[in-house]
Amino acid sequence: MFTTFKNILIGVLSAVIVIAIGASAYTAFASNEAVSQPAADLSVAAGNGNGNGTGAGDGIDITSIPASDLSAEEAAALLFMREEEKLARDVYNALFTIWGQPVFSNIAASEQQHMDQVKLLMDRYGLTDPALDPGKFTDPSLQALYDQLIAQGSVSLTEALNVGALIEQTDIADLQIRLAQTDNADIQLVYNNLMTASYNHLAAFTGEQGGNGQQGANGQGNSGANGQGGQSAQGQVGSGVPQVNIAGAVNVHGVVNSYDGMGISITTDDGQALYVDTGNMRYSQSLGFAPQIGEGVTVLMFMSDQGVNSAISVTMDATGMTYTFRNETGQPLWSGGKGNGNGGNH
Repeated sequence: MFTTFKNILIGVLSAVIVIAIGASAYTAFASNEAVSQPAADLSVAAGNGNGNGTGAGDGIDITSIPASDLSAEEAAALLFMREEEKLARDVYNALFTIWGQPVFSNIAASEQQHMDQVKLLMDRYGLTDPALDPGKFTDPSLQALYDQLIAQGSVSLTEALNVGALIEQTDIADLQIRLAQTDNADIQLVYNNLMTASYNHLAAFTGEQGGNGQQGANGQGNSGANGQGGQSAQGQVGSGVPQVNIAGAVNVHGVVNSYDGMGISITTDDGQALYVDTGNMRYSQSLGFAPQIGEGVTVLMFMSDQGVNSAISVTMDATGMTYTFRNETGQPLWSGGKGNGNGGNH
């Protein structure tokens, strides 16, 4: 009987060992497979909002636009814009570390996507990437500017927000100059997408500067790309978005060109290119809002006092799912920094 029990025990132990080895192997395989998954496709969809109507406007990615000859001036511009977008990302990451204001981390994530978009163009044209470690730049003028902006932004939160606005204003001006220097449709498309997003970022920093920098009523302070949830000087809940009469809100249908976490670029059914602000990145993530290039959407939107197209809701054609970002008065649903809303069917 002892021998029988011993055999059973050996059999059980052997089975446990086999199961353990199998689980380890599966875990290792799953881990390797996860690592080998390609990064999210950051290709910019070809819309017709590139200044000359050359985009297809049907959701195809940028690689579907034929590459053209690249002049020395165009090549230099791509190298510069790669580092300028990096400067924005690096400054915002540094200022977030200093001040802990979510607007900086949210927009820094968007700037990383802008860097990736320029890198796509550089790879197409065989250009060597000038990007160095965070806070380091190949272009000496950008290195000097970075050092200056970090010094200024370290003085106070107000100065840090001023730095954010200055970066976006500079970025817009530089993109306008370089747009005039190229006739390549793929480059024009990326530059226009970057410039539209920069206008949105500028509005976000302007909203923060407009009195939303105080501690939030829930003790969490401001939250989100537009500083939503902060307590204003008048004691009202600050939204970072002007409270406006949205009686003129309209439904617009179109195809998604790109999504940067804070807004979507779409080409409307009548061929117009629009960038629509969806606001707080973390709130959008909590909803599961992640539109893909080429998806059809209906956007209920209004124009804010700052000239920004602001989404009340976005409905996906394929699923009928509606994601709501603002209420009927234009007040962001992420006010208070909760970010725990859910998308739903309407």
